[in-house]
Amino acid sequence: MKKALDAIKKIGSHEKRITNDIVHNISRQIVNRALKRDALIVLGDIKHLRKREQNKHGRKFNRKLAGFQYYKLTQYIKYKAALAGIKLIQVSEHFTSQYCRKCYQKGIRKKGTCLFSCKRCGEENADRNAAFNIAYRALGYISKVGVTVNLPKLRTLASIARNTMMMREATGL
Repeated sequence: MKKALDAIKKIGSHEKRITNDIVHNISRQIVNRALKRDALIVLGDIKHLRKREQNKHGRKFNRKLAGFQYYKLTQYIKYKAALAGIKLIQVSEHFTSQYCRKCYQKGIRKKGTCLFSCKRCGEENADRNAAFNIAYRALGYISKVGVTVNLPKLRTLASIARNTMMMREATGL
């Protein structure tokens, strides 16, 4: 009995060290990429991801999902970003995958595929659409962290108006 418990402890600590190493590497890559591009890091709030995704993908995937350390990943990204002097914003992910990033109309995320369908704009990758919505949501918090937005040269009139409004808010004019 003692040998079996020792073997289980050894295997458990081995798995913990491997996942901890993976989390450190992922967080380091994110921070290094932000440093290289002089960028702001935007994190989605993923507290309820396990509950949402449980039992949708099978037993093997659920085991991997339950074992991944989301909180630790966000904590590592936060402290590594702070050490590097990178600004970080954490926003809610609620409904980001349900609304079109271009026209802000409610669309449909097709089950079984990675497609988001909007009646006006057509189909797009659902994860990409949600990521853009998270980025747009972060624009509202930029003034709180003291970041200025650099505008690209070619933009549409609507996006220029929105971006100048955001820049005025960020600079306090």
